[in-house]
Amino acid sequence: MTNRLRQLFDAIMEILESLGLLICLLLSAPLRFFRGFDRVYACFYYVQVLVPRGLFAPMLRAHFEDKMGNHQQSANVLDQVAYILEEVESVERQPNVSRMLCDIYCLLFKQYVLAGNLEEATLTVIRAHQSTGLDRLPTTPGFDVRVAHVVKAGIAAGKLLEDGGLATLMVRQGDEPIVSKPTNKRDLKVRKAQKPKEGATIIPFPSPVQ
Repeated sequence: MTNRLRQLFDAIMEILESLGLLICLLLSAPLRFFRGFDRVYACFYYVQVLVPRGLFAPMLRAHFEDKMGNHQQSANVLDQVAYILEEVESVERQPNVSRMLCDIYCLLFKQYVLAGNLEEATLTVIRAHQSTGLDRLPTTPGFDVRVAHVVKAGIAAGKLLEDGGLATLMVRQGDEPIVSKPTNKRDLKVRKAQKPKEGATIIPFPSPVQ
C-alpha cells in the first residue's frame, strides 16, 4: 500500500513538473524574462538533492568560479561533488542522484574543455559511463565513450612520443626488438674528422701543343 501511494505521488509530481515546464516553454518564446524560470527550477532541484548531503555550497562555489573565469578551479570543485555523489549512487541507487550526476558530468566536461584540459574531459566521459552507464553526455552527443577511448589512447601515445619512449625502440616483425645504442661524442668527432670535405673539383685544362 505504501509503495502504491509513493508511486502515485511520484506520478502526480511528474505531471505537475511537466505542466510547469510546458508553461515555461510557451512563455519563453515571446518573453525573454521568463526564460530564467528554467534556471530557477534547476536551483530548486539542486537544493532538493544537494542540501541533504551538504553539497549545495560547493556547487554554488563551482558556478562562482565559472563566472570568474577560473575554469580549472571550478572543475576541481565539481570533481569533488561528483565523487561524493558517486559514493551515494553506489549505495542508494536513487534516480535523482543519477540525474544530478549526469548534470555534473556535463558541467565538468565543459569546465575541462574551457580550461584546455582535453585529457580530463575525455576521462569524464569514460567516468560517466562507468558510474551511470551513459554512452554519451547530453551536451556532447557526438562524443561517446568509444570516441573517448580512442582519444585517450591517442593522448597516451602522444605523451609517450614526447617523452622519448618510442624513439629508442624499433621492432621488426618476427625478430627480437632492436634497441638503438646512444652514440658517443668521441665517435661523432672521429666520424666528422674522417668524413671528406665537400668542395669544388678542379679539372686541369689541357695546354695547346706547340
